[in-house]
Formats: sequence, structure tokens, C-alpha cells
Amino acid sequence: MTMHYVLLGPGPEAIAIKELARLGHEITVLYTERNRAAVESAADLVKRSGSIPSYGDLELAWSTLLHLGTVDDVEAVIPSHELAVTSAAILNQLLGTSATLGPATALAGRDKALQKSLWTESGVPTARFATITNEPHSVDQVRSIIEGLRAPYIVKPPALGGSTLVTSCPTAEDVFQVLKDNEGLRHAVIEERQDGPEWHFDGTLVDGRVHEFMVSRYLAPLIETRRGLTNRSVAYPPSKNTDLYQEARRFTQAAIDALNGTRGVFHLEVFGSPGRFVAGELAWRPSGALANLVADHTIGVDLWRAHIQLLARADVTVHRPRADSVFGFACLPVKPGVRNTVTRSDIASFPGVRHVRMRIPPGETMSEPLTSTVCVAMVLVEGQDLDSCVERIDSACRRTRELHELRSG
Repeated sequence: MTMHYVLLGPGPEAIAIKELARLGHEITVLYTERNRAAVESAADLVKRSGSIPSYGDLELAWSTLLHLGTVDDVEAVIPSHELAVTSAAILNQLLGTSATLGPATALAGRDKALQKSLWTESGVPTARFATITNEPHSVDQVRSIIEGLRAPYIVKPPALGGSTLVTSCPTAEDVFQVLKDNEGLRHAVIEERQDGPEWHFDGTLVDGRVHEFMVSRYLAPLIETRRGLTNRSVAYPPSKNTDLYQEARRFTQAAIDALNGTRGVFHLEVFGSPGRFVAGELAWRPSGALANLVADHTIGVDLWRAHIQLLARADVTVHRPRADSVFGFACLPVKPGVRNTVTRSDIASFPGVRHVRMRIPPGETMSEPLTSTVCVAMVLVEGQDLDSCVERIDSACRRTRELHELRSG
């Protein structure tokens, strides 16, 4: 049966539009200028569209739907960008749709302090934290706010993505300076920095229970992207890591239960090791970069397609993954201030690269990596085992840097 769905964002490479169209539904899409090209690339699949300044601008999203004349027959509003999750939940409530993700649960998957407080109440290990909602007047005020927390500290906005404005601070004085220098941190979360490797657990959620599930490890904590270590991840094959998967699944289910998650996909970042996992952040949306394609090859589920299928109340498409390979992804590094000369064909020739999503076209000037997803391109990488996959990921990053140096003089 054809339903009318509103998308907040087209999804990467317009995947949300394409999947809803494949399911046979009528589509209205609201998009930002940054996503305009993706919407235009799939314009023949969209019945109505409207531009909004940001996915967090609830008032203009609502008024745009009114101006499009499309508020009376909406089955659900589906977020296709991480900054749209709470907006979609509130719009669904305003429109009286059948969507199951309410505003409180949506916010728990966005607000870093709220989710940590819920985890603490439920006994899920997480970093101790404090919040500040105004610019501090002195270092002493900062010390009073973070009293009882151990250094070093992580300062972050409560609900932005891609490691935006996330900073590691060794002292209270550094925390004060960071808060003073950044208008985007007038409202901030300050937490204890966690030791050990950083992982991400991704999967699907049906009736509150974890179904399809994948365990991956970042090759360096995401905070290290500030030092030029790009966003890189490798997935662990379930058949060869049974104990790891059992422990990770138990931990994930407890973290989801604490936030009252019911249906959709999730992305949970954790630190530590089995038996000593510490919850970092959880979001009700697919993981970034090319983790959806890694999942497609590792557990047989494309997480972006699953996200749309679950929120449109369709069955999740699951296939048998390849059991003889290990997959991961890499965000290939930039050389700030220099025009990019690295092409898609250059990248596709790197050993193990199976998919390329260009982010900076040749000829465009590369900027500073202020977020974890600033890169020349995102690549899906295949290896024979964990070690070879990691080596090929690192090789792709190294070769990209070499090409930057060679061609920029």
C-alpha cells in the first residue's frame, strides 16, 4: 500500500529517497543547501520538496510542510540526517503520525548528558560528566563545575555530530579557555576522557530488542582526528568472534533499554574491552562514513536501507554476507590549503578498495579537518583477515598523503 512519507534529508547518495521509492511510497523531502545536489539527482522519485536552513530548524520545517500543502496525509516523518532525529520526532507528534520514536526517546539519542544520566541510573558504565549552560566567568567557576572529575577532560557540545567542537583538555584552565573561545560551547558537556580502544556497535532494533548486529573498532579514537589520524574502522566477522559479539550485544541491549529505544537502527560508541566496556555515545541513526556498506558485507544488512525500511514499517532486507573476508572503511586524509589532485581512479587503484565516495573533487581546495568526516574520499576496504584489512586501510591513507605531497610540490 502506498503511503506518504516526509524525509528530513535525502541520505548519503540519496539512498533514503531511493529506498522509499523502491518500497513504492510517495515522497516529500526537506533538505538543506548542502544536500541540494543529492535531492536533484533523484528528483524524478520525489513528489514534493522544500529547502530549509538546517535540520534542527523545527519551525521552518513545519511551515515548509504547510506551504507544500502536505500535513494531512503524512504517514511518518523520517530523519535522514543525524541532526534531524529530534526534529522528526517532534514533527511526528505535531502531525499525529504513527511513528514510534517520541521526542523524549529521540532526545535521549542526541543529548550526550541526558543519555549519560540515564545510563548511570540504569547501571550502564559511562564516563562521569558535568554540564554548563552559560559562558563561565572564571577558572574557579569551571573548577567548581567539574569538581570530582578526573583529568584529562573531554569538552563537547551536547548534540552535534562528526566530532564537531570536541576537544581534549588536560587541565581546568584549558577547559575554561576552550569554553571562552567557542561560541558553540556556551552549552557544553564536560566528561572524563576514557582510556583504551574505541569501538562502535551498530545494528537494528525491533520491539526494543537488538536484531542484526555488528561490532567494529576504530583504528584510533575519533578525538585523534584532531591530530591528523583520520576516521578509520574495521569490522569483526561474527562467526570468528563469538565471545566478543555476545558481550557486546549484552552491553548494547542494556544501553538501549536505558534510553527506551524501540525500533530503527542504532550507533553506539564505547571504550574499553569486553567485560570493561564504557558507553560513550548512542544515536538512533546509521553510523557515518561507509559503515552501512561495511555492515552489508559483514552481517548482510545495509544499515541505511534498514533505517528507512524499519521506520517505514517494512521488513529489513537481509542477505548472506561473504564469510571469507574482513571489511572496514577509511576517510582519506586532506592536505589543508592545497587544491586536491587525487582522483577517483587513483583511489580505486589502491589495494583492497571496493567502493569510493568522493567528498572533495579534484581542483577544490582542501580545508582543515575540523570534524571526523572531512576527507578527500570515503572508501570501503576488503582484506583477507583483520590484520590485512587494517594494513590496507592504513596503506590507502598513506598513499593519499603521498599523492598530496607529490602533486602539490
